[in-house]
Amino acid sequence: MKYAIESKSLTKKYGDFTAVDSLEIKVPEGKVYGFLGRNGSGKTTTIRMIMGLIKPDLGKVKIFGKEVNRNDISYLKDIGAIIETPGFYNNLSGYENLEITCELFNTDKKSIEKSLDIVGLSKVDNQNVGTFSLGMKQRLGIANALIHSPKILILDEPTNGLDPMGIIEMRGLIKNLSKTRGITILVSSHLLSEIQLIADYVGIIDNGRLIMEGHIDSIDIDQQNYLILETSNNKKAEKILNSLNFEFEKKNDSLKIYCEYNHNSMINKKMIENNLEVYNLKSHLKTLEERFLGIADNHLTKKGD
Repeated sequence: MKYAIESKSLTKKYGDFTAVDSLEIKVPEGKVYGFLGRNGSGKTTTIRMIMGLIKPDLGKVKIFGKEVNRNDISYLKDIGAIIETPGFYNNLSGYENLEITCELFNTDKKSIEKSLDIVGLSKVDNQNVGTFSLGMKQRLGIANALIHSPKILILDEPTNGLDPMGIIEMRGLIKNLSKTRGITILVSSHLLSEIQLIADYVGIIDNGRLIMEGHIDSIDIDQQNYLILETSNNKKAEKILNSLNFEFEKKNDSLKIYCEYNHNSMINKKMIENNLEVYNLKSHLKTLEERFLGIADNHLTKKGD
């Protein structure tokens, strides 16, 4: 597999505080990579080191296999980025703001209309940015990042502050850019349920360290919180569950069973073998947030050991 971004032993300290600790990530070419972590976990610091905005204390970054040299910023031509909130001149139109970016990158102004069209802002190109909603400003930020036709797009918390419709629009835009244009997209976020809907690969960072990385399916697995069971005779079902050593609670007309997902069919079979009618057998799966917190907490426990 080819990688658009790789880091090796990437480390950044501020006094006694280690913001990023020997971080090693691999972002596959042409995919959406979800960079997940709680606020303060080191995501933005990592992105700033990739972009050359701050100098790492240790480690290195490779872009398309070539090691980044801080004395040679030519690699930045392959990267477009929004780090935190995109800044624009509110008294200028969207088009005029992008003209400034074109001059900075020495890029043909024909790319402005193309970029605005990609993000769905071509009809408001002459409208002052000061009148834009937050969602429109975020989309303008992506248009700004796409001006020089980068191969990599880095988005730091792109849905922060957006309303539900704005989040849906941003989600669709990110997926479309990856699928139709083959752009590698690194999206950092603490909104794990959103990443679940857009990412192909995921890296989880906590306290500056990478604690899991892989295809999104390696996290999006059937992990169960509990099973709800309703039968024709719950008292008899309780005895069966006790004999199987399952923990459970009585909940109205049902039983809340704490078991793994792969035990569900066996429980159902035992009820039928004991001549019970099963009215309801419903699995309640863990959310991605719960899975993430479990992974992070397990990581902290192992460090403590």
